[in-house]
Amino acid sequence: MRPKRNDKPARAHAQRGFSMLEILITLFLLTMWLLASAGVQSSSLQYTKGAAFRTQAVYLATEIGERMQANKTAAIAGSYAYGGGTVTSGTDCMAALCTPTALASFDLAEWSARVNATLPNATISITGAASNPINYTIVVGWSDRRSDRTYSTSGSAELFSYTSTITVFNDPNS
Repeated sequence: MRPKRNDKPARAHAQRGFSMLEILITLFLLTMWLLASAGVQSSSLQYTKGAAFRTQAVYLATEIGERMQANKTAAIAGSYAYGGGTVTSGTDCMAALCTPTALASFDLAEWSARVNATLPNATISITGAASNPINYTIVVGWSDRRSDRTYSTSGSAELFSYTSTITVFNDPNS
């Protein structure tokens, strides 16, 4: 009598259930990759928002510098010095003619309102003493919107600032 011949190779019986383990490992690795991708996306969005705030700070500092250049009489007199308090303008210089001092007050009121509306927890200071030429230092600061994160042992939110310096010359020929 002939022995029964097995059509399956001997290794086929030893591999039973191994494909299920491979699928589980693959699903685990795929899940980890997707979670890491989501983390990268989240970080990317945060850095993009931070870059937008820096760009706005540069734009706003440049804007007030251009306003100073356009109103040299008040700038040389030191009218653009600003400590960060509330500025009000009694005259709407868009609708009526203004003196250089009134225009400086209008510029600061309009500009500080724009800074406070654009940047979170904005802080502003403009320092300069009356002289010819006058050097103004413009500091625009803001804090990160992520108030739940702390970056130091003091527990405070991360603060950013942009500092710009502008020199205004009174040109007697203009």
